[in-house]
Amino acid sequence: MIKVLYSAALFTALSTPALAIDTINIIIDSKVDSMKEAGLGAVTYPHKLHEQLYKCNDCHQKIFIDKKGSNDINMPNNMTEQYCGYTGCHNSAHAFPLYLCDYCHEVLPKIKGK
Repeated sequence: MIKVLYSAALFTALSTPALAIDTINIIIDSKVDSMKEAGLGAVTYPHKLHEQLYKCNDCHQKIFIDKKGSNDINMPNNMTEQYCGYTGCHNSAHAFPLYLCDYCHEVLPKIKGK
């Protein structure tokens, strides 16, 4: 019975098109140490909102690689027109500017004495 369920689950997973994935938010926290130094926390990327505004190929493979860990998203790269700072995105008149840190980053509470 377990083999049958496993086989059915595997078949379903392999036969489901990648475009059917419904991602609401993506948490970006790979640079957590440097973010903390800046007084900021993780980024919550609203993927669902971006899906409503753009087509997948507006961003994928053109700006982002579809593999976890393959995109070195950081502020120096963003500010040089890569990733979120791509000229058609947040370094343009199309969206809010990147210097509004708390629009994306969690703001960490200040520690007394620092």
